[in-house]
Amino acid sequence: MSRVAALPLVFVLALVVAPTGAAAVSGAPPAAHQENPCVGTVTDSPDRGTVVSIQGARGSDKTDAMLVGFDAAGGVLGVHNADDNGRWWAYDVDRLSNGNFLVATTQDQHTVVEEIEDETGEHVAVHEFEGLHDTHDVDLINGDELVMNDMGDEHNRVVVYNLTREEVVWEYRFDEHSDVFPRSGGGPYGEDWTHNNDVDRIEPGVFMVSVRNFDQVVAINRSTKELEWTLGEDDRSAVLDEQHNPDYIETEDGRAAVLVADSLNDRVVEYTREDDGWTRTWVLRGGGLNEPRDADRLPNGNTLVSDRRGDRVLEVTPEGEVVWEVYTPWQPYDAERLGTPDESSPPAMVDAGTTGTYELDSSAASTGDLEACYDHLTGFDGSRLVPEGDPGPVTDQSTPDDAGTTDPSGTTDATDTPDSALGTSTDGPGFGVTTLVAALVVLAVVLVRRRRA
Repeated sequence: MSRVAALPLVFVLALVVAPTGAAAVSGAPPAAHQENPCVGTVTDSPDRGTVVSIQGARGSDKTDAMLVGFDAAGGVLGVHNADDNGRWWAYDVDRLSNGNFLVATTQDQHTVVEEIEDETGEHVAVHEFEGLHDTHDVDLINGDELVMNDMGDEHNRVVVYNLTREEVVWEYRFDEHSDVFPRSGGGPYGEDWTHNNDVDRIEPGVFMVSVRNFDQVVAINRSTKELEWTLGEDDRSAVLDEQHNPDYIETEDGRAAVLVADSLNDRVVEYTREDDGWTRTWVLRGGGLNEPRDADRLPNGNTLVSDRRGDRVLEVTPEGEVVWEVYTPWQPYDAERLGTPDESSPPAMVDAGTTGTYELDSSAASTGDLEACYDHLTGFDGSRLVPEGDPGPVTDQSTPDDAGTTDPSGTTDATDTPDSALGTSTDGPGFGVTTLVAALVVLAVVLVRRRRA
């Protein structure tokens, strides 16, 4: 009998009542109209915006978790404050084919997956997973499936949740593979003994997973649950040391390359597959890098780095020059350059002809600059996350699904996709006209009570 069990799911329909008139459109005034202490070095502005998720922690202190939209010049477009919506942490952010943003958050010791409208910063859909403890990464695959990691509180697994069937249809439990991931490994982390913190589908039927406490990135076959390859080795910190957010890039000759935020080594590294092993082909280090958490290769060959304890996001050339920088207190988790594919895109550094070790031409931001930026973000008036005239998602991000057919989540015309990629255009369990009427009745009762008070 399969040990795959359905996760209890609370499905929340975000009902937004927009006011009439000009105020019906939520968005920030032009960035130039609000003083911006959050911009650092900018010598070469991209032709599009950037969205950053900020976890919300300063040392041991809880701070506001946010989703922040920046324009090409580093100006703040708008802020979606997750704390204001009852969330605790904010993690992975991806742009969906309809233009909205998919975000992994937590609340009350469980995972909350959100779909957020790009122009207003409002919730379109919210899924609460009581059976998932602390999901750092979520991706929409095959049109109607969410692949997610889960960790902490003895939740050491990767799951695939089917939105149509409203149940878990696949899981990989690390405790069922103790020959590869023994409880004696992973360090003194108790219930969070693997701390698997990222999962990406890198080809049909294959998931790449970051197993942080084992200093490894692995490729897991969905059908067989066997490991197709492994990068790194437990406690061999010269290769990887408690890494985050690895990205898969295929070289021009068809080899695997993996770009990794090598967190405790304070560097970004790229490894290229050579026969049955790996060669370190590119390293970015120094310049105040402090536990980077995310690194995305951009189509122009530069790399977008989320520097966790440096509280900044930087676009860096292959040789280490910073061409774009914004401050993102406290603890940025993920950054997405609009109009580029999710995760990384070619070129791999072996194809770009830039291999070796490079020093980051930068220095850490001052505490004063970061505190001023935090005050600016938490007091910002506006929640628009994309620039005016934003062209929408990347023009071709379609991928084969796990059956080898075209993945509907890769459609390219946002105007032809549903209002919600997570299914609010169809009734979830317990939702429909009856539920909507009930919600309106409750709202009316609340308003009457307030008037009487």
